[in-house]
Amino acid sequence: MLLDKLKRITIAVLVIFLTTQVFAATTDLAVRFLDKANEAFEEDNIEDAYKYVNQALAVAKDEDSQANVLIFAQTVYKVKLQKIQQKYDDMALIDIKMNLEKYPNVESNSIKKLVKQIETDQENKEKAAQKADQAAQRKVEQERFEKQQEAATAQTKAFEELAAASKEQTEAYAQTAEAQKQSNKEMKEAFETLGSSFSESAKEQKRSTRVIAFSIIGIAILIVFIVILIMVIVRKAAKASQIQQEQYVQAFKMLAANQNQTNRLMLGGITDIYGGNPSLRIAGSSTWAPAAALPDVTFSEEDEEELKQLAIKCEEIGQQIDNVTGRKNNSKNVSELVYKLSIQLGLPQGMAMLNFCASMIYDAGFLAIDPDLLVATQLTEEEKKAMKEHVNLAEKHLEFVPKKYWSVFEDAAMKHHENIDGTGYPNGLKGDEIPQIARLIRVAESYVSLSSKRAYRDAMDKETAVNTLKEQPGIYDTEVVDALDKIV
Repeated sequence: MLLDKLKRITIAVLVIFLTTQVFAATTDLAVRFLDKANEAFEEDNIEDAYKYVNQALAVAKDEDSQANVLIFAQTVYKVKLQKIQQKYDDMALIDIKMNLEKYPNVESNSIKKLVKQIETDQENKEKAAQKADQAAQRKVEQERFEKQQEAATAQTKAFEELAAASKEQTEAYAQTAEAQKQSNKEMKEAFETLGSSFSESAKEQKRSTRVIAFSIIGIAILIVFIVILIMVIVRKAAKASQIQQEQYVQAFKMLAANQNQTNRLMLGGITDIYGGNPSLRIAGSSTWAPAAALPDVTFSEEDEEELKQLAIKCEEIGQQIDNVTGRKNNSKNVSELVYKLSIQLGLPQGMAMLNFCASMIYDAGFLAIDPDLLVATQLTEEEKKAMKEHVNLAEKHLEFVPKKYWSVFEDAAMKHHENIDGTGYPNGLKGDEIPQIARLIRVAESYVSLSSKRAYRDAMDKETAVNTLKEQPGIYDTEVVDALDKIV
């Protein structure tokens, strides 16, 4: 009985000791992160200060450490927001807003005002830019319309001049006919006085006069027909000009409607990623297990049409990438293989289509690299380092992507060189830290490269290429490689 009590007391003491050690370690970790944040802040390295203070917030447990971290976090957040206000960065602002939702105690009135002011300033800039674009477009259309009006006026004037000339010619013919008629009359009177000896000549002259009269009448009728035809043409041209003007008015209305739709998409994109469409947030999930697979994402007809238009734009940029890198049809081959892998791994059709689009422009960063480096046969270490920077240079070439799909395209462009064992770049992610789209592209790109002929080697057959990937489980996701083996 006494032995049992001693055991219980010993166990209780051990539990209290271990709990105290864990709590102390957590508190010490929060202090270390706070010290690093303070050092970075003093060196004006706001990005590192922001990163470390968020890590301190995450591990701070006791009230004293939480209070110290909160006070310093508010200062760092304010400075970072002021920098964003000076040089707007929408992704940085989104990150701050997410962390404010995660750590609501950090959000003070001044921070709220700064966030609101930044959003208001950016909205005003976008509205001003849109108004400027609309004004420029209206000016171009107005100038084009005025030129067409001038052309129509000149054409109408030409037709009027032609009609006037035809009228003058008709009057000249009529005067000639009248003079001929008078002459014939005088000749007839003269012939009648000459007597019967000239009767035959008079009859012949009469027949000639009739022929001339009929000829003049025919010419007059032809001229009248030409004048009527010219008037009909002028009227049709005027009517066509009026119809064209109505079309321009309709075009302006459609332009305004399309601009409103664009504004709606721009303003709704951020909400869609982090709120209204939670299924797309899982696009970065790294597991392929059935229990944790993506839910069936439902795409409306408008979403499907949007993805089709997005695919067309991505195909254009993908061709540009292939041209500068000298890899014929690489974007097409990689994107089609990623689509097939997505379907094989059980992803929904809509998500597979989204992966297809992102995979066409995953190497968009190469468009910002010196073209001479892309075709060089040998590179120095410095040049190799510059080539690796392409994963961080794709952002400006992704501006056309709707905000609600941005995370998938960003993961594709920035993380397709990460390896499962953490030896990849730029961030050395490993295992479940690597998003699905990056894993798919890593396998698809390597397979396409191995099975394609290069200047320095021949193309591998399909089986050899797949086995080469299987022999490197530290680099490639084995489940993706197994799916590849089933479809090639």
